[in-house]
Amino acid sequence: MKKLFFFLLTVLTISYGLAQKSWTPDQLMKIKNISSSHVSSDGKKAAYALREAIMTDDRSEYVNQIWICNADGSNHVQLTKGDKNNANPKWSPDNQSIAFTSSRDGKSNLYVISINGGEAEKLTDAKGGVGDFSWASDGNKIAYTTMDVATDKEEKNKKAKDDWYFLDANPKQNRLAIVWTRHKDSTGKYIQKTITKEDVSVNTFDWSNDNKSIAYSYGKTTKANDMSNCDIAVVDINSGEVKKIATTAANESDPNISPDSKWVAFLVSEIPNDWVGPKHVQVYNLSDGTSWRLKASPDEEGNILGWTPDGKQVLVLESNKTLTSIYALGADGKSIAEWNAGEKNFLTGAVLNNASITFTLQNPSRLPELYVSTLSKYVPVKVTNIQAEHLNKPIGKTEVIKWKSADGKEIEGLLTYPINYQPGKKVPLLLNIHGGPAGVFTQACIASNQSIYPIASLSENGFAVLRPNPRGSTAYGTAFRVANKKDWGGGDYQDLMTGVDAVIKMGITDESMLGVMGWSYGGYMSSWIVGHTNRFKAASIGAPVVDLAFQNMTDDVESLMPVYFNGDPWNNWTLYNEHSPLRYVQNVKTPVILQHGEADLRVPVSNSVMFYNALRRREVPVKLLVLPRQPHGPFEPRMVLKANQSNVEWFESYLGSK
Repeated sequence: MKKLFFFLLTVLTISYGLAQKSWTPDQLMKIKNISSSHVSSDGKKAAYALREAIMTDDRSEYVNQIWICNADGSNHVQLTKGDKNNANPKWSPDNQSIAFTSSRDGKSNLYVISINGGEAEKLTDAKGGVGDFSWASDGNKIAYTTMDVATDKEEKNKKAKDDWYFLDANPKQNRLAIVWTRHKDSTGKYIQKTITKEDVSVNTFDWSNDNKSIAYSYGKTTKANDMSNCDIAVVDINSGEVKKIATTAANESDPNISPDSKWVAFLVSEIPNDWVGPKHVQVYNLSDGTSWRLKASPDEEGNILGWTPDGKQVLVLESNKTLTSIYALGADGKSIAEWNAGEKNFLTGAVLNNASITFTLQNPSRLPELYVSTLSKYVPVKVTNIQAEHLNKPIGKTEVIKWKSADGKEIEGLLTYPINYQPGKKVPLLLNIHGGPAGVFTQACIASNQSIYPIASLSENGFAVLRPNPRGSTAYGTAFRVANKKDWGGGDYQDLMTGVDAVIKMGITDESMLGVMGWSYGGYMSSWIVGHTNRFKAASIGAPVVDLAFQNMTDDVESLMPVYFNGDPWNNWTLYNEHSPLRYVQNVKTPVILQHGEADLRVPVSNSVMFYNALRRREVPVKLLVLPRQPHGPFEPRMVLKANQSNVEWFESYLGSK
């Protein structure tokens, strides 16, 4: 009897253990994230913003709090508390205080707090809020960007319901301003001054080390299209004199002034600007106006982190297949070296300050933690342990796989298995397609509270997930990135289908167990796929472009489609129509759930409405989940959670994996 009792107890214990879930959409929302970080200039301490999802009866938002610790990972101290957002910490030059943005008084404004604690002091009262900011090296000033607000007349007209307007007339711009941190006016407020006077919108900026000038990039307006066609100028903060140093038809952006204040490094595209073409680092001599190009990084798509303290190198961060690399480019244009060579984890969020750098490291089965390294040698030191509670939770294995597409081109992707997958067993496979098109799937942790598609949840529920990087993806060089021009739904479609075929050949799944999902360009490809094959039993389509001509004339990046399709639609209606998924909607038999943010300017929600109505009227099973207030991808926790839950439920109902 005792043996029977213990046998039953063992069976029940095993069954109970197998039934436990670690990565449901609700549980994923409890993951903490490091949203930003900054190392002190002496390299001894680090500051970071810890982000958590807050969901109560009357709230749904991500809230950050500021922490500091020693660079060896010891002595963590929380500097800010409360229910308001406190984000983007940056050390003062003397390393005795932290400046950060906070919404505690409504709009996001600048505050400063001593590292010894106490109450934070408000520095700015910008009605348009504070965007990015940066200390001057003397610690006496902070430059920041702030948005124009409605004038008194505009507010009066709004109340009188006389607030008509002409589209694109009188845009609100992003201005560059300065606050003096040690000087107040007669009313007790810190002295502030707007620096940029011309009617342009400031994008990024950087102080000179002599504190006399600021280099900044700017576009015509705040629209995404204009912010991707920037020029660069340098402003004298005392006289207000502006010197334009890069004003060509290329996109010139991300200026960084050298430590000796003599040169400006910036990113420059080809002429004319091409969204997916190569970008290079250019250096401009402020004294004589000469300039030169630095060595090209492998993917020609990097972002500048900053200069090394000796002014001999510029550091660039860029995707490297499914990982990330930091390259040190010689300032003389003669050398390039991979600074973090040999790193097998995915590096992101890198921020440089003097001779040290902060970043997070993660991999598909390990959540991100913060690290610090000196610039002299890549020796990452782990400084946080915010994911300790998740360390022993089982998580599906992910591996990099490769296959040959229909034309022989090699394609790479990430394949995630169900938890405790048994070789030889066939399981449902979900094809997940990234956005972009010049996006990329990386070896980030599959457990995330920021993704639309909860890979960890799906893996836990018995699904395998294939995330390919088809032609058009970044991280594989310029030629690969531009290989889908005038060919959306062509070679990239074959890359995806041959990837599915490869997984079937591995014996992991079969033709009766396939689903497809994707957002943005992934939504485009998903809607294209269901119009060209019936092999998938269910589809989740997020924020899709279904009519290319409609997209070209309604989105906020009007130059994107002409880059990919060699001109505007009126120059070649046939080409645009041939590559529009809506033109093949009569072929769709696959059940579809559509998901879309109601406030999406990048891909207007009308795209999903058109596809939904066409399928509904054809009596194809279809649902449209509309996410109020959300732009091109949900940013409120409850909306992220709802999208996650809907995707799991949708594929469970059609592919039956539990």
